Amino acid sequence: MKKNQLFILVAVSVVLLMGCRTPEISQGINATYAVSAQYGSLNGGWERASREAIKKANSFCEKKDRKFVFVSEQRDGIVGRSSLASIISFRCEDTDTLVASNVPRETINTKDNNKFPSEALNNERYQLDVNKINPSKKDRDSVAIIIGIQNYKRLGKADFANKDAQTFYEYAYRALGIPKDRIKILTDADADQAAFLKSFRNWLPLYVNKNKTEVFVFYSRHGLPSPDGKSLYFLPFGVDQDLLDETAVDQKKIVAAIQATQPKSVTMFIDSCYSGLSKTGDILLSGAKPVTLKNSDVDYPTEFTVLTTSSSDQISSASTELQHGIFSFYLMKGMEGDADFDKDKKITVGGMQRFLLDNVQRQAMSLNRKQIPQVVGDTNRVLVGR
Repeated sequence: MKKNQLFILVAVSVVLLMGCRTPEISQGINATYAVSAQYGSLNGGWERASREAIKKANSFCEKKDRKFVFVSEQRDGIVGRSSLASIISFRCEDTDTLVASNVPRETINTKDNNKFPSEALNNERYQLDVNKINPSKKDRDSVAIIIGIQNYKRLGKADFANKDAQTFYEYAYRALGIPKDRIKILTDADADQAAFLKSFRNWLPLYVNKNKTEVFVFYSRHGLPSPDGKSLYFLPFGVDQDLLDETAVDQKKIVAAIQATQPKSVTMFIDSCYSGLSKTGDILLSGAKPVTLKNSDVDYPTEFTVLTTSSSDQISSASTELQHGIFSFYLMKGMEGDADFDKDKKITVGGMQRFLLDNVQRQAMSLNRKQIPQVVGDTNRVLVGR
């Protein structure tokens, strides 16, 4: 081994075992700066690195007699296998022009070891507000089934899935204009296999007028690809991974049940992925909600438009910062008007796709993951507004 290689190996080992190294602050674009901090997994990891990076950024801005303004954070490294790095992007702004994205000073407190700085962001981008939406006309001939399962009987949690579903209920009413008595919501034990199937086979037909009704489906929970990779198993509350054929619900059955009602259109929002299950049935990646189907291999009926959280080989993540699945959060954020790029008070599938591609990918990067939302169907279909 060459001397320089040995030196690098020793240096990396010291960082992993002893603590932090912080490169100098660098100039970015659009008046932004970047600074990073890195710690070993045994010395506080990402949380400690994040605090240290923000502390350095804050000090840098104070020397300029300006205020630290958080822009974004990216993380790198593998827990237990490498040092963990936090890269903070920020601006230094005059107090008089301080924007809402600023991290409160009280979060930059190295004595507070229990609070992760980014969780305290006072940033509109990280908050949902359904009251921003002017309620759509409620004469829209539409119906929705909303499903979210967080606490499974036999599988690990799907973080924030219940909250995704319960919050989307309000967005379905205010943004999509669906009357509340035409919205069915199932969470946890109420979403067992029987209730799941009956919702589509027995309840839905009562509210669909042939060739007139718009059907919406929102799904946030675990999923598994079918053996042939051309469909997706929705996993009800009591699913048993050893008896998938008997206890899971094949997406094809749901599509067939919806199509049998002969609706005008169908829009499905699927916040579900497959991260992998161990032989003991545990979720391998904590905080990741298991996989979407292979969109390119699925032959949906022409009246279906499907927006899914990620491609088939990617993790669909939940965020403790957002307190939602990333896809679900930005889907609803887009409905507030953020996806109305033309400012014509209409949000199309294409507009939502553009908004999701930008924001979901960006947020996933902060978790050191890649997540690219997928869309199948008519991108010109109007989701919000008419």
